[in-house]
Amino acid sequence: MRTYASSHLFTMKKVNVLLIGLLALTGCSFGGSTSTSTDNPEAATLQTFQADDYQMTIPKVWQITRKNEFTSDVPSNVSVVLQANRKNEVFVTNVNVVKNILGDNMSSLDYGKVVVENQKTVLQNFAEKNREEVDTTIAGKKEKILLAKFDGKRTATDPLLTFMQSYYIKDRTGYIITAAFISNEDPSVQKEAEQILRSFSIK
Repeated sequence: MRTYASSHLFTMKKVNVLLIGLLALTGCSFGGSTSTSTDNPEAATLQTFQADDYQMTIPKVWQITRKNEFTSDVPSNVSVVLQANRKNEVFVTNVNVVKNILGDNMSSLDYGKVVVENQKTVLQNFAEKNREEVDTTIAGKKEKILLAKFDGKRTATDPLLTFMQSYYIKDRTGYIITAAFISNEDPSVQKEAEQILRSFSIK
């Protein structure tokens, strides 16, 4: 059973995770997760995952694996891995956050374009499906980011996956948020993964 997320293969709680965040390596600390409190019935099934520098809204039934729960062979730039509770013999839908220290200063939009070009050289059967420029706010400033959707697989024997990624930069730190699922995944689970990715925000 596999979950896919940067360019290293590692074991985490008996689940193999292939990460596709491709640039430099660094780590991150966490502030834990907190539940939302609201009268909205749909929101009552959600919680807010809080890191020191970012946050995401996720379904309460999704599994959160924090940095301090990783095994020692997990790349140090992996911040968190979120896994859907719908088990699959081939692949478990997941969302992960990778943080990279960047040598050059660039916009979040340009960073996304660079990462997508790198994915084309790393993934087999790469096929871009959609590219969207989204307005967001980073450190109080309005900025555009790239949201990309593409198919691909790491090796010939891996299943063909659909990836969604968004890309942010703050203070020369690059953030790559990746959602990954197989093509026949339940549409509701695909939607949950996309909603998590779109809920990501920099503090």
